[in-house]
Amino acid sequence: MSDKSKLYMVAGYELRRATPGDMAALVAMYESFEPKGAALGLPPRANPERWLADVSAFPNFVVSCEGRFVGHGLVCPEGDAAEVAVFVHQSQRSRGLGKWLLSALVDEARSLGLRRIWGTTDLENVPMLRLAHSLGFITGADPEVFTLELPVAVPTA
Repeated sequence: MSDKSKLYMVAGYELRRATPGDMAALVAMYESFEPKGAALGLPPRANPERWLADVSAFPNFVVSCEGRFVGHGLVCPEGDAAEVAVFVHQSQRSRGLGKWLLSALVDEARSLGLRRIWGTTDLENVPMLRLAHSLGFITGADPEVFTLELPVAVPTA
């Protein structure tokens, strides 16, 4: 997903990179997002604008349907690793959007040359844990943390 203008469309849904102009629509999605605060405090119950401004420096992706955002994902790099986060509005869950977003985040991490990505969720968030495992993430000593090691690309001659 290194082409910043690239759009992906499937069955009425569009996945693309977020832009600074998307802030109001993302805030609107999070204002009606449930369960609020269930994912270890994210998205924040109050003032999602502040959190979104804080994470805007990182690669962010959005999924829209019929002109409104229904999904958001981000990659937060630090060194050769990054934390990933995926949020799908409750009105659109169980449609494969989380997998679509997380796959885009994995692709982005690879394009950034990262070696490892990880995410955190409550143990009660079984759908997220299943999704992560379906894409090759594994859990370790802390069962709330899922990790994916990314192979280093070998240059071709």
